[in-house]
Amino acid sequence: MTAPAAGETSEFQKQVADLVALRNEAYQFAVKHKITEQKTPALTRAQSNQMRELALRYIELRAQLLPYASNVAALFQNNVKLVLSTERATDADQILNTAPSSLNKGLRTVYVNPNDVKGDQLLHDIQRGLAAALVLMDSYQIAIEPYRDNPTIGYLLTYDVRNQTTLRELSNNYYSSEYRIRLQRATQFVDQLMSNRRSKGIAASELENDYYALSQSTVWYVTLRQGNPFAITGSLRHLFNTVGQEEQNLQNTLSYGLSMGFGNMIGLVKTRDGKLSKLKSSDVAALEKQLKPLDILLEKTPFRLSDKMIPGHYGHVAIWLGSEQELRDIGVWDQIPPQYQGKIRNGGRIVEALRSGVTISSLQQFLDIDDLLVLRASADIGAPYKKTAALTAIEQVGKEYDFNFDVLTHERIVCSELAYVVFPEMPWPLAKTLGRYTISPDNVAQLAISEKPLLDPIIIYRDGQPIKNDLRNELVKLIAPQSAVVAQK
Repeated sequence: MTAPAAGETSEFQKQVADLVALRNEAYQFAVKHKITEQKTPALTRAQSNQMRELALRYIELRAQLLPYASNVAALFQNNVKLVLSTERATDADQILNTAPSSLNKGLRTVYVNPNDVKGDQLLHDIQRGLAAALVLMDSYQIAIEPYRDNPTIGYLLTYDVRNQTTLRELSNNYYSSEYRIRLQRATQFVDQLMSNRRSKGIAASELENDYYALSQSTVWYVTLRQGNPFAITGSLRHLFNTVGQEEQNLQNTLSYGLSMGFGNMIGLVKTRDGKLSKLKSSDVAALEKQLKPLDILLEKTPFRLSDKMIPGHYGHVAIWLGSEQELRDIGVWDQIPPQYQGKIRNGGRIVEALRSGVTISSLQQFLDIDDLLVLRASADIGAPYKKTAALTAIEQVGKEYDFNFDVLTHERIVCSELAYVVFPEMPWPLAKTLGRYTISPDNVAQLAISEKPLLDPIIIYRDGQPIKNDLRNELVKLIAPQSAVVAQK
């Protein structure tokens, strides 16, 4: 796929990040001043002015993202049939430039050839446009909906918002049946595109995976996949209840919303190298000697923009496989496929789920990080269990990354899910978010600081430096400061 210019991509990333931050700020303001609880909340002049500023910023950010969606919207009208074809040249110009306005003009078929320059670029535009549209729908639901049904607030926000676009007009767009139909058709098209590529063994580009992750992490994507777009009401609470969002996790979703999907998209954006990447080769070798097969590795990369979008301290989980000899000692080496044996002989020691899929990495590759945590089962898990667990880890290699972040489906794998799959008997603390059960890296680490820990912290590096003493309590400080007293007992 023809990649867009770096500046174009980073600008889109920034626009999405700014809107996610703004929508959370707007929702927090509504909660703080009980706007959703009172028909006519009493606001000071300063608070009213703050609301207008929030509305103005929202409209400005919306105006930046909307063109990505509107530029390809004509392709998803009811009277346009979009067909992928490697035999026909891409011929979307007529529809995009002079879109048919109504169904009575008949069905138009548009061919998109992924192998020609126009088709390649168009597929990129469609995927980015869908991601932008879904982000906008989520953001209206979260940032604007709490204010919409309050007549006093509605008046304050619309009569002098200093922009030609009013919140009332935004509402009309949000509830437009035509807009919702186009959004559903675009979602179905991109789902089919990615499914077809997987079935044919065609690897999607990193940017395509990033756009798809961003789309899939929105509330609206999940809702569209579950039902009729016209059944979605304007109530924020109703929307979250529809997709199975539990009350205690609602605020976390609003705060981080697109954290996983957007985090994947911006995962390659970093300001420097990890501090542990500068370890001497002798130190790396000494570190490797401390590790044992089936150790769980967690890391933090504060120099990556994605780190700021992920709740909790740690951002990634991996499984230590060990060397050829260690795997022979466990009794699994002969059952490992030859291509993976080769990777292990060449220094591969770690199974991890990256955006490109589940792979085997070397320790040196993994150490482009600042923080490292190594966890090990507190009790001896025994040789038979080790053998099964090691083979389970190997079986994940080659699977696609799970951009839907559902821990209960194993056809694809998300990074923290590796621990869940390899050690299924562990009582992992799962969270139900957007109708999917997920497990975060910090959820994994929680089993090392519980009242009766099932995992032990073996190694901790913090900010590039090793921590030598009282590792469990140091871990408590990192992932659950409020539990420090309990952990000391």
